[in-house]
Amino acid sequence: MRSLFPFLSLYRHHLGQLVLGIVLAITSLTASIGLLSLSGWFLSAAFLAGSSILFNFFYPSAGVRGLAIGRTVSRYIERLVTHDATFRVLASLRVAVFQKLVPLTPSKLAQYRHSELLNRLVADVDTLDTLYLNLISPFVSAIMVIAFMGIGLSFISPLLAWTICSILVVLLLLLPTIFYHLGRKLGKKVIQYRANYRSQFIEWIELNAEFLLFGVLDKASNKLQETEREWIATQRQERQLAGLSNAILIAANGFLIIIVLYLLATAVSLPNVEHQGALIALVIFCVLASLEVLMPIGAAFLHLGQVIAAAERLTEITEQAPLVKFEGKQQWQNIVNNQPLVSFNNVQFSYPNRDEVVLNDITFEILAGQKIAILGKTGSGKSTIFQLLVRNYDPTSGQIRLNSCNIQDYPEEVLRQHIVTLTQRVHIFSNTLKENLLIGNAEATEDELRSSLNKVGLGYLLNEKEGLDLWLGDGGRPLSGGEQRRLGVARILLNSAEIVLLDEPTEGLDRDTEQQILKVIFEHCQNKTLVVITHRLSGLEKFDHIYNMNKGTLSVP
Repeated sequence: MRSLFPFLSLYRHHLGQLVLGIVLAITSLTASIGLLSLSGWFLSAAFLAGSSILFNFFYPSAGVRGLAIGRTVSRYIERLVTHDATFRVLASLRVAVFQKLVPLTPSKLAQYRHSELLNRLVADVDTLDTLYLNLISPFVSAIMVIAFMGIGLSFISPLLAWTICSILVVLLLLLPTIFYHLGRKLGKKVIQYRANYRSQFIEWIELNAEFLLFGVLDKASNKLQETEREWIATQRQERQLAGLSNAILIAANGFLIIIVLYLLATAVSLPNVEHQGALIALVIFCVLASLEVLMPIGAAFLHLGQVIAAAERLTEITEQAPLVKFEGKQQWQNIVNNQPLVSFNNVQFSYPNRDEVVLNDITFEILAGQKIAILGKTGSGKSTIFQLLVRNYDPTSGQIRLNSCNIQDYPEEVLRQHIVTLTQRVHIFSNTLKENLLIGNAEATEDELRSSLNKVGLGYLLNEKEGLDLWLGDGGRPLSGGEQRRLGVARILLNSAEIVLLDEPTEGLDRDTEQQILKVIFEHCQNKTLVVITHRLSGLEKFDHIYNMNKGTLSVP
């Protein structure tokens, strides 16, 4: 239960709307019980009055209509308010989760598979929406409605009011406790099987061609189906417990009616009012209506195990301490040409939880305005240099100096403003061409966007009828790998950072296009410091210095 507290704290931002939803739920339930109770009394009193012309049916019939309308209206508004409040809480929850994830990227999140992260951030967050709708609101509403029932029934008989409300309170406290403990382990299993199934399904879709190529498609499909069967079996057990909860409540309601009838027959003296016998029907129908108050409770607490398991899975990620903390306050100084801008001094680095030394006693210096190329085989440590320069990680030992200051003395916004990076994987978001370009410079004009596209040879995309509003879809599906790469370069051209880091900027491009892109990059970086990681030898004559990475060491080839 403790794992829910951080998420419950988000409710304070929408407390007014959440409380209003509970008030409307109480109003709806009260109107429902009042409607059934008054209808029972009205029918019984009308029967007892027979053909008497003195029976006043106007007030009861008006009450029935008023309660029916009130129940319908309050329930409709309650659904609007509670669901809107839930969506607002979920929005706050997603923002809070992502705010905690950003400092963990990529150092802490690298240990999780993408499918696993996606499952936690989507499915597990969605599971938490039941906390208010199915647990908090029904439980608080049930307590208040039972209290109102006790007050109303006390005017007929304090003994009846005490008996009925006591039994209802016992059921309200006992059943959720029992079914919470019965369903806690099942809830964890459901969440885990769901996570396993979705992760395996995503991988099955993404790697389907590879599975088919290596002849393991049937094995992967069978594994996926087995996980699905385990998930369905666990859900079936939960449904059986939910059915048992409803059966117990219905049986308990029946026994409560028997107890009430017994008390009415032996121990309760009804008030001396006209149509006294009709009060029996009012009490019995009130007890029958109380089932509506308790029915959601048992099944809701049965699923509390799922909610707690989802919260624990999210907390497992969000409560981790980031490896890199941006606590510096150093301001960026004006750069003088040919001054030492980047300095690695005896830098050694190993990735977390790995013994392998990726960078081994690296020492080199880059002057402002220089163009540097770093060559080397895959896995030699080239990209790790970039990871350290943008402070995705800190060195295991040694020091990195940037613009005459320790890189750790700069706040994050300063580094992001003055260093721009193109990684090997260009992220294309499911949005328009314009929005994907504005990632490079949020203040760029449309003319600048068009110019950057023309420079990298993507001007033909503007010939589509949508122009800059061309929808790129998830992962940039309309674009080839080379086009995505050039779109990443177009973002770089829009950015004004003084230090440009490019990791394989011409990967996947033909020779002519490669030469064009290199020309554009050098024109853009004429007065900037450029560091390029590449394994291709074309265009190396344009660089001031060329370094070679080999097994974590840096040397001049």
